Amino acid sequence: MAVKSLEFLVFVFIILCLYYLLQKTDWQKYILLAANIVCVVSMASISSAIVILLLSLTVFGIALKIEESIKENGGKIPRTAKYWFWCGAVLDIGILVYFKFFKNTWIIVQKILSSGNITIGELIVPIGLAYYSLALYGYLSDIYHKKYEAEKNYLLFLTYVTYFPAIIEGPVNFYKKVMPQLKQRHFFNENKVVMGIQRSVWGYFKKLVVADRIGILVMGILQDENAVGPVVVYALILYSFQIYADFSGGIDVIMGISEMLDISLTENFRSPLVSTSVTEYWQRWHISLGEFMEKYIYYPIVLNRNVMKFSKKIPGKYISRAFSAAFASVVVFIIVGIWHGTGWNYVVYGMYQAFFVSTAVLLAPVYKKLKTRLHINEKTFSWKFFTVLRTFVILLFGRTLIKAGSLQQTGLLLQRMFSDFNPHALFDGTVYNYGLDIKNVYLMYGCILLMIVVDILHEKGIHFRQTLMKQGIIFRYIIYYAAIFGIIIFGIYGPEFDSASFIYQVF
Repeated sequence: MAVKSLEFLVFVFIILCLYYLLQKTDWQKYILLAANIVCVVSMASISSAIVILLLSLTVFGIALKIEESIKENGGKIPRTAKYWFWCGAVLDIGILVYFKFFKNTWIIVQKILSSGNITIGELIVPIGLAYYSLALYGYLSDIYHKKYEAEKNYLLFLTYVTYFPAIIEGPVNFYKKVMPQLKQRHFFNENKVVMGIQRSVWGYFKKLVVADRIGILVMGILQDENAVGPVVVYALILYSFQIYADFSGGIDVIMGISEMLDISLTENFRSPLVSTSVTEYWQRWHISLGEFMEKYIYYPIVLNRNVMKFSKKIPGKYISRAFSAAFASVVVFIIVGIWHGTGWNYVVYGMYQAFFVSTAVLLAPVYKKLKTRLHINEKTFSWKFFTVLRTFVILLFGRTLIKAGSLQQTGLLLQRMFSDFNPHALFDGTVYNYGLDIKNVYLMYGCILLMIVVDILHEKGIHFRQTLMKQGIIFRYIIYYAAIFGIIIFGIYGPEFDSASFIYQVF
């Protein structure tokens, strides 16, 4: 059962009906738990569900042990609590690291056992592992630091861990934000359901009409080794829009379903296309992951005594003060790179992002003086446009590390980009030979422009959904039906097309 499938839509509809039929009972929250388990099993396997059950049960028990040992020590954190915390953290993150980096050892085990006529099945990566493992670590850390009491109801805790809309590709859920909502009863609210449907429809539009359409062209160009120069650059520019439409579209579907369930999750995007720096981009892109990294990795490093002592030894007042922040940024972005996938290309991707973020901190006074000498007015449209374009180009080169798949392939891709730079190839009809005819290409351009306009309007505080809700019912339903039929007519799917999974689902 894929998020894009009719089966998933029917599944959500059934869950919504049961959810609000039981709105006056305590069974409402357990409808979510049942939905979570069904979703995990149908999208992955029973073994995935077992991994989640065992890991969540272990972390649940360890959190209770941590809390118990702290209470027995009069509120102070004893060694026992520290021991339990690290046991839970190593287990939780260790499983994530194993599936990301060492799952190939399973193949070796298979070969060894096969020599003795013993066969074992394929190792299946548990769905959502990269997301709920972070949520579990954050929960353990917060209990250890006495930020709130440990959960006593395991079924409710399991509902939080396996929350089905978010387990596929995020956002990363935080216990403090989500758990209180799961404990409450939620009553049917027509406006919230309609608003949720609106957001989900917009998400499906971005995925099926925009991202998958762009994907056909990008794949066609990059798979053609004879495509070089501006055509490859063109494909990578489109890939930047594809990954945004794909990821944000998936999040919009998830957030829309949660809104229908009257559950609020952390927003994952805030108009990243208008970012004026790499630092700002990461404050607007995958916000929940950034919040997790900031809370559980960045600040613990910045406030670490050893790091602070080392910083004080560095000559120069500003560099001395800024070093810990820059160092923490490097560590965080290397981890972010590794979180996105295995291979040295992801490590380099993290280091690439870390370079721009850390140097922005270390060289801030130099940039400020340079702007003053050049009489640059940062409030002008021309400067903002330049910084947005500059940021887009920097990020574009970074994405070659992800799209290529390895460092070697990245080198070959960059070589193709700067080979035979003939701009006429973009205007002589060459791009229409890679899966999309001229009508589909111009439809793609229009959809990309629409996304950019919506982002700019959101940045200015104009939200289309809220504006639409204020209109008359006839006008609203004309828009609803037009949007739905637009997806049906212009969406990329069907028996001859294998619609790609959401890109961030594999991370």
